Amino acid sequence: MRGIAAHLAIFLVVLSDISTALALPRLVSIRGGGVRFRKNNQLSTQLQVATPVVQEYNATTLDAGSTPLAELWKILQSSTTGLTTAEAKARLEQYGVNELQQAAPLSIWELILEQFSDRLVQILLGVAVLSALFSWMEVRQSSIDIEEAVWKSFVEPAVILAILVLNAAVGVWQSQSAADSLAALQQLQARLATVLRDQTLTVIPAAELVPGDVIQVRVGDKIPADARLISLQSAVLAVDEGSLTGESMTVNKYPADQGLLTEANRPVQDQKGMLYAGTVVTRGSGQAVVVQTGVYTQFGKIQQGVTEAVAPKTPLAIKLDDFGQTLTVVIAIICLAVWVVSIPKMNDPTFSSTWEGALYYAKVSVALGVAAIPEGLPAVITLCLSLGTRRMAKRNVIVRKLPAVETLGCTSVICTDKTGTLTTNEMTAVSLVLMEQLPDKKKGGDFLVEHMIQGVSYSPIGMVDGIECDREVMNKPQGAVADVAAVCALCNDAKIIGNDAVVEEKKDKDNVKPFERVGEPTEAALCVLAEKLGGMSHYLEDGDGRKVDRKGLHIDVAPSILASANVDAWRSSYPRVATLEFSRDRKSMSVLCNYRSGLLSGNRLYVKGAPNLLLERCTNVKLRDGTVVKLTGEMRRAIEIKLSDMAARPLRCLALAVKDTNQLENSLKNFQSDLNDDSGADITKHPLLSKPETYKHIESGLTLVGFVGIKDPARPEVAESIRQCTAAGIRVLMITGDARDTAVAIARDVNIFPSEDDGSPIKAFEGREFFLKPKNEQLKILSEDNIVFCRAEPADKQKLVQMLQSSLSEITAMTGDGVNDAPALQQASIGLAMGITGTEVAKEAADMILADDNFSTIVTAIEEGRRIYANMQSFICFLISCNIGEICAIFFATLAGFPEPLTAMHLLWVNLVTDGPPATALGFNPPAPGLMDAAPRPSDEPIMTKWLFLRYCITGMYVGLATIAVFAQHYLAQGISLSELSSWSQCGQFWSPQGATTCTELFQGSGRMLPQTLSLTTLVTMEMFKALSAVSVDQSLFRVGPQSNPWLLAGVAVPSLLHLFVVYSSSLGFPKIGESFGLVPLSLDNWVTVLSWAAPILILEEVLKAVGRWKYSEDSKQQSKRKPLIL
Repeated sequence: MRGIAAHLAIFLVVLSDISTALALPRLVSIRGGGVRFRKNNQLSTQLQVATPVVQEYNATTLDAGSTPLAELWKILQSSTTGLTTAEAKARLEQYGVNELQQAAPLSIWELILEQFSDRLVQILLGVAVLSALFSWMEVRQSSIDIEEAVWKSFVEPAVILAILVLNAAVGVWQSQSAADSLAALQQLQARLATVLRDQTLTVIPAAELVPGDVIQVRVGDKIPADARLISLQSAVLAVDEGSLTGESMTVNKYPADQGLLTEANRPVQDQKGMLYAGTVVTRGSGQAVVVQTGVYTQFGKIQQGVTEAVAPKTPLAIKLDDFGQTLTVVIAIICLAVWVVSIPKMNDPTFSSTWEGALYYAKVSVALGVAAIPEGLPAVITLCLSLGTRRMAKRNVIVRKLPAVETLGCTSVICTDKTGTLTTNEMTAVSLVLMEQLPDKKKGGDFLVEHMIQGVSYSPIGMVDGIECDREVMNKPQGAVADVAAVCALCNDAKIIGNDAVVEEKKDKDNVKPFERVGEPTEAALCVLAEKLGGMSHYLEDGDGRKVDRKGLHIDVAPSILASANVDAWRSSYPRVATLEFSRDRKSMSVLCNYRSGLLSGNRLYVKGAPNLLLERCTNVKLRDGTVVKLTGEMRRAIEIKLSDMAARPLRCLALAVKDTNQLENSLKNFQSDLNDDSGADITKHPLLSKPETYKHIESGLTLVGFVGIKDPARPEVAESIRQCTAAGIRVLMITGDARDTAVAIARDVNIFPSEDDGSPIKAFEGREFFLKPKNEQLKILSEDNIVFCRAEPADKQKLVQMLQSSLSEITAMTGDGVNDAPALQQASIGLAMGITGTEVAKEAADMILADDNFSTIVTAIEEGRRIYANMQSFICFLISCNIGEICAIFFATLAGFPEPLTAMHLLWVNLVTDGPPATALGFNPPAPGLMDAAPRPSDEPIMTKWLFLRYCITGMYVGLATIAVFAQHYLAQGISLSELSSWSQCGQFWSPQGATTCTELFQGSGRMLPQTLSLTTLVTMEMFKALSAVSVDQSLFRVGPQSNPWLLAGVAVPSLLHLFVVYSSSLGFPKIGESFGLVPLSLDNWVTVLSWAAPILILEEVLKAVGRWKYSEDSKQQSKRKPLIL
């Protein structure tokens, strides 16, 4: 058998060699003693043999960045000549298309059914069904007109069902954006790709790329798949990976094994030889071999993270679910108790049969269920959240998911990205170092002077401290300041453009920036510095042709005028004739420019580069006044010390240097004669300019003119915002992909870390370092303050958020703007994306969007969230307290044996119409003083505390007693005793009413309409009084009156007028309305009775508020307030 297996294995290997002709999959491998065919990365067959040959390709486990190129070619079974069309076709069938996959969205019916999963909705649905069933039974047995019976009996279930349908419609509308994150990810994928097929470059849809394809990329291209760089077609290849890593700096990539990592599975940021799908080439061109496609790319992993990330239920949703569970049990017990207590009365002669009695008391039980359910609560909550979103929108917070509004109120941890969130994500030159004068210990004075540069972002408005910018460049063209401006403007491929359409009103509306860059961020920062130094375009003209001095420029001057006036002037006066591109060994770039007139005529070389290497190639320095002196050892040491200081902040330092005409002649010999020759000699073809290996020789003997410190600066307002978070007991953790030094420096700038003089330990961890620690140590670190996580990958961010939520029970907000932030934004309790710099992926994954990209807006949003929660607590307690009163009224009436003082129709009217407007108006209550001085409330803190529940039970019992008391008082006035009222069903059998009134008319006909009107009006009046008192949960009406919330006054007036309209509808010519509700007009004496029973509720509320304030003060003395977590 072994021989047969071996021969079969050999046959299969031979068959694989002719697979191209047969268009069969070629990726057949022999590993670990078995032959394996791969299809969709799953094993299909395995036969045992004994000859291992080559590691098989596995898209999931392949670490192309740490695999030597020679071995990688074997794994991919490809070469520098690429694949043939047949091979590519076979692999496309095997590995699938190169695109992100999206799960099928829920159907409309699934979305509708999903809206009925809420327990409160299920209770309402059950009550509606039971009410409809009992109504149908009653109609069948009723002798009254069928149309009238249907109107009276089915209006209640119809109204409840209408509420449920409306609620479901809103829920379905909100759920339509569930898959937006994945759709936005697909937009980031490249549409076309240039690929080597059949040894010919061709353009194909990017979706058709397969592992082993050789692709070509150039400036502006979006990388179509994860690939390993194999060769450069320019001196350097730079890629913007910001959307993937969050870093603002472009990354230089190196071919073949130059970019090889010795350690496997390093972060994306360290993969210098890898190109990743969705990133953009900003400089150069090259060839690469595709190693992963579709869902196996880094973007695919992010997609998986977004898909798997399940944001936990909001605290409000959890509390409402708990409330629904409790309400279910309570309603079931009370309804059953009422029905059981009423069993002896089911045999009363009033009913034609026991079945009719059971049906009647079943309807009473259902009425009690209606009373117990706050039908208007879902609608009022939605309205309150919607109103909150409008207020937040005015403060630059766009809410995508309504429940997130309330979650803000109990946020305890903010996990923030650095780039674009705490910082501007716009590289800015912040420091300029000039050699002021020769070192002289006797005369004193500094050799090196650092000048701070005003302004942030790409706006050219700002000055350089200690430098008369325009004057020094114009009047001293040979000075160091002029040379610095020239290098910044000329040795540069970037440009700043101005958007003239931007005005202050439109900027906030459309998130359009007045100044934007074209090119690399670092070079754009140098362009801005050149504009600030001025000189070449000393005077500018505004839109009306007026001369404007740069020192006095304001934003009302057109941005297109400000953006690049000086840079354009430098470039037109000094045309570039050659470029010595950046290379890895030199770490510098230079341009050769020509100037034929004026004081600076001739040829000059302008150079910028890494200070440590460029300093070695400098022989002279130029002082600020233009004096050129030899670079001494003492000067070098002073410069190195200064550079170390700048690097520790950290600043990205660039050295700037020049080389004049006579120095160039020494390097290029006859180059000057070639330049002045009108025969058309091509300067770029000069032997020394066409060979990159000679660039270092050309860039020797340089004159150093200065240093520029560049950084992605912290937003000016962030430090104060984090201080406010600290005061509010909210911890701020930074999670970034940047290096440790950069992260720590920004953390100091924004008050996450204290100043260097503080002496506190710095707690900064790399993502890999942190997750190698034991779990208990990880949790200990996460529970502390002042934490920074650097070199973090997308999966790390998501893990950290999960640990904070699951292990530490933190309500976590996550801010971010890049694609790499999407999984964590989706996972967090509340995701906050940047509106201007944020990618569409981040925005779609987030719950809220900060329209102004301002971290300080988060503090505003949290304050609004706390206000919304406090107001929601007010109206939820108001509604529940009203329902407690209604339950008590029905329950006490049933126990006493009274006729029902309130019908189900009355209770539905109260819950939806008269309670809804004041409850909604309570959502407009002003914020309480000191709202942001308190620590975040615990996420498990109930909406209604034990004291509040006891308080509302007391007031509810009074409401219930008052409602049935006014009902009984009416019958007592008619000469009917309490015992007779309790045995009303026996009227005519054991006792008879006085006068000509019949028992049926007195208790079941028109005689019952007035007492029911008294009961309902008393109930409504008390609830309006309770609404006025609810303007503050604990403060007296004499201190915080309803006038502080004008909306509440309107919210009380509207339902009061509606109730009066229904009561007096017959007098107003609408008798059908009054009859349907079973109400009649009230007299003045009736109103005196109503108010005499309703007014005491205000006194009772004031007494209970006073008790609550006393109780709180006593508790505060015994238990100190929770201490905020200080950063």
